[in-house]
Amino acid sequence: MEQERTGVALHTVLKKHWGFTAFRPVQERVMLQVLNGKDTLALLPTGGGKSLCFQVPTMVTGKLCLVVSPLIALMKDQVERLRSKGIAARAITSDMRWAEIDNTLESAAVGKLSFLYVSPERLASELFLARLPRMPLGLIAVDEAHCISQWGYDFRPSYLKIRQVREQVPKVPLLALTASATAAVASDIMQQLGFATPNLLRGDFRRPELVLWVSRGEDKQGRLLRIMLNVPGTSIVYMRERKGTVRIAQFLRQHGIAAEAYHAGLAPKERDRIQQAWMNGSLRCVVATNAFGMGIDKADVRSVVHMEAPPDLESYYQEAGRGGRDGKTAHAFLLVGPGDEERAMERVKLGFPAMTDVRRSYQAFADMNGIALGAGLFEAYPLDLRAIADRTKLPISTVAHSFKALELDGHLVLSEGARSPSRVFLLADQRTVYAMRVNDQRNGPTLEALLRLYGGLFEEAATIDEARIARLIEKPVAEVEQRLHDLDRLKVLSYKPRSDHPSATLQQPRKDADRLTMDPAALRDREQRSAQRLDAMLAYMSSNDRCRMVMLLSYFDEHGSSDCGQCDVCRSLKNYGGQTDPSITAEPLAHYQRDIETERYMRDELGGPDGTGLKA
Repeated sequence: MEQERTGVALHTVLKKHWGFTAFRPVQERVMLQVLNGKDTLALLPTGGGKSLCFQVPTMVTGKLCLVVSPLIALMKDQVERLRSKGIAARAITSDMRWAEIDNTLESAAVGKLSFLYVSPERLASELFLARLPRMPLGLIAVDEAHCISQWGYDFRPSYLKIRQVREQVPKVPLLALTASATAAVASDIMQQLGFATPNLLRGDFRRPELVLWVSRGEDKQGRLLRIMLNVPGTSIVYMRERKGTVRIAQFLRQHGIAAEAYHAGLAPKERDRIQQAWMNGSLRCVVATNAFGMGIDKADVRSVVHMEAPPDLESYYQEAGRGGRDGKTAHAFLLVGPGDEERAMERVKLGFPAMTDVRRSYQAFADMNGIALGAGLFEAYPLDLRAIADRTKLPISTVAHSFKALELDGHLVLSEGARSPSRVFLLADQRTVYAMRVNDQRNGPTLEALLRLYGGLFEEAATIDEARIARLIEKPVAEVEQRLHDLDRLKVLSYKPRSDHPSATLQQPRKDADRLTMDPAALRDREQRSAQRLDAMLAYMSSNDRCRMVMLLSYFDEHGSSDCGQCDVCRSLKNYGGQTDPSITAEPLAHYQRDIETERYMRDELGGPDGTGLKA
């Protein structure tokens, strides 16, 4: 009876705030476990609706949910979506000032928030730990939970701090979520997070609507074009490097296909324009680096094409899984060409740069940002990889891998240039602000405009538009920005100008680069595990006698699955008498349209899949 009432409450909240009438498979089971106070690890494939698993039960309990996530852009996206539904949610990110962080934490402590999103490195700060005992916590949600496992593909030392938080609030249940984890990683996640009892709920990783296809040959661009001509609808094409996205997008446009390149080097307005055009259907194809698609929920993606192999099957299945979220047929193509395997192995080696190169990159970063020895803890600094490469005379790829190595060793945390609009938060009391509005001819008009345009500035930071303020007070934008900087220096308000650049947040005070070290045993382990994961990716690419879906499911420890019947291997064996059909392995969709049409005719006209008149 109690479980029935809980189930009704979950469906009521789902309908009220999200407009859905039913949950996806496993979602409701996860929520019931959480509401019963059980620590739970939920393995849900991409598109499985992980965020609802903690958002819905939180709204049922009316308590605070602490959400730990390493992805700033994803945190901001979820906060905006929740706030658009009238749900109180805020995030603490590396681009926030001390006063804004303090105000956000106090709002969480006094019960003003339903959701508080934090990056894992913030969990160890004195500011957070001081507020934690007063927070009315009902749930801790750990997104991208594979990051806590050293066996996982994206281990982050900062995730180990989550267990310290748990020790302070031992009665609060924890929900760990990830889209990809082997059995060994899943077990390690539960151990590292201090589960009292192992409790794993696993969604079905089989995606029957997803047609997996590996195509081998020399002319990748020609094969890509034929895919675009044969598979109508929205598409994502993934490349490893920015310059490749520009080249391929231009190639597709030359052949009449609406395509745009998307990468972190574009101006924020341009990225927003491209993403919005793709979301509303006016742009058919986005050619992007692997960051695109994270947190973007577009249901009708009909094809996902990888022009180069990702470094592991976890990344591949997550990216491929962005197709077909509406449950209709979608294709995931991996185009393989001569030398791809060798280049993939070389990229893994480049991911572990020499210690001398890491030290040179770190020193250049500290010099460019004026960070004194022993300073900078939890401070975010701009990260211009190209400028560092020019300064050190190192390849930009070596610099990028050096900072990734520093992140994996816990020295800093990287942010991929998530767009951060300008924000203002009033620090002075209302009497002081009123006096300045009336008496300060220099700064008063700017304060007056802020208060007229934006409400609640004494309670929390607001996103502002300097151009809008400038129009109201009839001043140049540059002058408005200067006034805001002046008021910030006077401690009247906290002004955080917009930022669109990648940054690095120090997790340890700045060290002497010559004495900078990283754990050699941990480095060897990471390199070995990276090589093992790449071996699995290469085996998937090269296999031509085993169903693609079965291979993926076996990798994620789902054994005993039947063949999908629709991937390139299944189609090849079916059409070529149990042997590999070379035209299929070379040419995407060879025979495929003909097979689909034949099966449809047999089903509709002859009454059965094989023409015998027997219904399936």
